[in-house]
Parts: sequence; structure tokens; C-alpha cells
Amino acid sequence: MIDNQKIEDSVSYLRVSSSKQFQNGESILDQKGICINVAYAKNLKIVPEDEPFIDVFSGRKEGRPGYELLKAYIKKNHNVKWCIIRCIDRFTRGGVLMYETMKKELEGLGVQLIDSYGVIQPSKNTLEHLGIEYDWSRIRPSEITELVMAQQGQSEVTNILTRTIGAEIALVRDGYHIGPPREGFINGKMLVGNKKKPIQVEDPRYVHFYIKMFDLRALGRFTDQEITDQINAMGYRSNTRNKWSKNKDRVIGSTGGKKLTVKHLQNIISNPIYCGVNNGKWNIKKPIKTRYPGLVDISTFNTANKGKIFIEENRDGSIVIHKNYNPHSLKRMKDNPLFPFKSVVLCPVCEKPFFGSVSKGKSGKGFPAYHCSRNHKQYGVNKNELEKNLTNLITELRYKDVEFIKSFEATLINKYKEKEDELGEFAIKTTSNIADLEAEKLQKIDAFSGTQNKTIRETLERQIEEIQKQIIETEEQSNKLEVNKTDIHAFIKNVKYLMEHHEEMLIKESNFTVLRALFGLVFDVLPTYTEIVNGTPKLSLVYKISEYYKDVKSLTAGDGGIEPPPKVLETFVLPLN
Repeated sequence: MIDNQKIEDSVSYLRVSSSKQFQNGESILDQKGICINVAYAKNLKIVPEDEPFIDVFSGRKEGRPGYELLKAYIKKNHNVKWCIIRCIDRFTRGGVLMYETMKKELEGLGVQLIDSYGVIQPSKNTLEHLGIEYDWSRIRPSEITELVMAQQGQSEVTNILTRTIGAEIALVRDGYHIGPPREGFINGKMLVGNKKKPIQVEDPRYVHFYIKMFDLRALGRFTDQEITDQINAMGYRSNTRNKWSKNKDRVIGSTGGKKLTVKHLQNIISNPIYCGVNNGKWNIKKPIKTRYPGLVDISTFNTANKGKIFIEENRDGSIVIHKNYNPHSLKRMKDNPLFPFKSVVLCPVCEKPFFGSVSKGKSGKGFPAYHCSRNHKQYGVNKNELEKNLTNLITELRYKDVEFIKSFEATLINKYKEKEDELGEFAIKTTSNIADLEAEKLQKIDAFSGTQNKTIRETLERQIEEIQKQIIETEEQSNKLEVNKTDIHAFIKNVKYLMEHHEEMLIKESNFTVLRALFGLVFDVLPTYTEIVNGTPKLSLVYKISEYYKDVKSLTAGDGGIEPPPKVLETFVLPLN
């Protein structure tokens, strides 16, 4: 029993489950006041004075910074004999085993627990009247009650989490959103009947960055590094977030504010949430369409992912996510010179690039073929047959009319004028970003001039150098994306060479990277084998206009050249590098 005539040292241990509970409900301040009252009633002094040990952690977790600090303090201050807590489930919700473990740790340090409800009673020696004590003779009168309450605390957690997490899982499976928002989104609410349900909505500060990432990737004309550089030149920096202390009880700084990296870009592009598809673990590998729209549509997402991830939306509304490649076979067969066209001619069934392999017959003779069997019955074409038909198609595209290029150049200049607004918008954003960086640099220079502290001056000098580097990189991107009529004339020159030598370049090109790029210039969409046989591939703007020019050549053309129909021009995107 505590001697009411002698003041003894004690510590107090307070815990809440979250930073939100830290301020609301039975907060740390409430618990602190209760523990002070307990100490006063029992003639105890709380040390360190008015400084309780605090944890903002779930009571189910074993590693707690505040509790570890409490034990370290007791080891250095042997006068501490008591530890005051609000109640057993504030001490731990880990059940009987964890409660017994933590209590014995304190007893091993010579400290007894006291709770504000008076449930925990001091241990007693049943042989005290004889002046003898054994391990077995010391009992805890309240042991059964303590263990029951410890188990109830754990059971209560299970019940609470079952209700809350169960409800959250049901919401997610119904297309809503739970938890922190993804980058490019902010949390919002959707009114369903008379209830508000959680969703994600576009973050107005960041949405244009993410849409631009997908659009540039879908064009297929830029490397991931080039896309990353363009987005950073537009002023992208990752969202800043609070950095919390180990106890989760206070903000100690911030994280974020970093430029986009290639790896980060690739993670974003491959995440289905950006086209409104949730493939989280709560869906048990059954992706669902969200109730809220994504930042891009499914078609753009699929194009941007280039077949690595393909989202199929069935008529019944169900979603299937395909990963249509074998990393090992692709690595082994990539750029196989025996099958030069496997990545530029598509399977007519699934519209994915062909594979190429040689199968052996009973005679041991090899039979090379282009083939595909991605989630469908195998479709195969003899190598010689496919390449013969492709050669015939390319031969038919031979450029013949010398007047066409002149008309095409005039048309291209007209189209460039239409695109000037889009290019101007990019220029405005990069110019604004450069102005902001210049202003920030001037502030750092002023601060540098106003201090003589060596450490501060070195820090400011590094920051100024980093800002100047960002300015140079942004200006380079801005210059790289500037397009003028001189660029168009150079582009026309290259187009003319391609159209005059396209058989040699497309059929005989040995560099597979160049070959894929050339096919991207000739065809608006890579052709399927059926389109090659039927002569109906979707040609690029140059060849569309060439064919149109043949049909309308007899018409009178104005000074601006022959203007192709809108459907021909609407797919045109002026090359930016």
C-alpha cells in the first residue's frame, strides 16, 4: 500500500490512437489531468514535473517511442516506484499476453502500475505475517479482473475495426474512395440519396500535369526522360506533406516539393486509378470502375501504357486488366533479325504486336512464322507471306507527284497557325515558372548579402546554384519546344526524303529502333496484318493528304495550297522536337 505520509516519485503514461484523437475525445490533456489527480490523491509526485510520457499509436502495436523513453527514464531514476495510467485499455489493447509482458517489464524495474479506476491493486505476499517470501507466495488480488479487462480491450478493437474497416471495404468495392487521395486528386464527397459518400476529385493545382503526362506518353513520340523534362519545365513539384514526430503528436517539418523522375512517371502511367479503375487489394483482384471519373479515359491510359497494361471494359460493366507480355521471352526475342516486323505489324485479333518464332516439323526443318495468342486462339502467319504482303503495300505507297510536297507544306503551315495557341499556353507556363524561380533566386541572394554567418551563407549558396540550374533546365525545355516555319521547312525536307526512299528505309532498315520510328511516321496507327492484306491501313497525315491530293488534283487550288478535309487534319500533331 502507498504510504500517504511519504511522497514518492511516479511517472505517467498517456496514449491515444491517432493525432485526431490527440485533440478530440478523451485527449492527452484530459488523461494528463486525470493522472495528476490520481497522483495527488495517493501522495505521489509525477516526474519529470508536468511532462508525461506520450504515445500517439494504436494500442495493438508493440514498438512505442513514448513507452521506450519511459523505461529508459526509470532506469536512470531509481526513485520512481509507480506508473500512473488512465486505464488498462489506454495502456495496451494487445490482449492478455502484451499486457502481462509490459507490466512485468515495469515490475522488473521496480515500478508498479496504478490506474485511475482503481482496478489494479498492489501485489501481496501471503507469507508476509511470517516474514518469509517466495516467488509463488506473491499474488495479485486483482489479477483476474486485470486480465479480463485487458482481453476486453483487445476484443473491443476487433469489434470496432470489423465495423469500420468492413464498412470501408464495402464502400471501396462499390466504387467510392477511402484513405488519402492519390497524387493529382483531392478527397471530396458525392451526394447519393441523402448521404454524402467519399470520392476523389481533380486537384486543380496538379491535374494539368497528370493529363499532360498521359497525353505525351500516348503520342509515342517522346522518351520518358523527355516527358519528365517537359513536365518539370511546366513547374511540376510533388505535393508537400507534413512530417510528423515518431509519436505522431506534432509536425516537425515537411516532405515533397521534388521534381518528377522517370521512375515516378512510370509508376503514375501504370496506375489504373488515373482512368477511374480501382485495382486495390480490397477488391481481391477484381478491378472495378470507380463512381468518380479518372483524370484520363481508358483509351488514353491503354495507349500510354503501350500494351504493358491493357484495361478491357466488358459490356456488363466488368473490368479486366491484362498484362499481355512475358518478360523473359520478350527479353530473349527482342529485335530478332529473323523477324524484323514483329513489333510494327499487329495481330488482327487483339491488335497487339506479333511474336516471332521458328517451329520445327517432324523432318527437323524450321518453319519461321509471326504469331500471337494473347487470350485468344493462336493466330499465325508464315514469315515469307507476311513480309511479301507488307512489301507490296509499301511499294504501293510510292511517292509520284512532285507538286504534292509544295501543297503539303502550305497545309502544314496553316495547321501550325492553328496550333500556336497550344504552344503559346506551354510557353506562358514555362515563362511563369522561370519568373517564379528568378524571384526566389533574388530572395536568396538578398538573404546571402544580409548575413555573415558562414554556415548560412554556404547553405544559401547551394540553394542559389540549384535554383539557377532549374532555370537553365526550364529554358532549355522551352527552347526545345519552340516551333517556327524554319522547323516546318526542315520537317518537309525530311518528309520528302522519306516518301522518295520509303521502300529502302522501311524494308531494308536494320536498326529496329529506327524502323519502329519510321513506321510511326508512315502509319497513324500501326497496321494489323488484315489491314496490310486488304490495303486499308490508317496512314499518317502525310500519306493521307497525298492520297487526297491525287483525288482532287483537278480542282483549282488557291495560294494556300489544297486543304485536306477536317477528319484528315484532326489527328495531326505538329512534331515538337
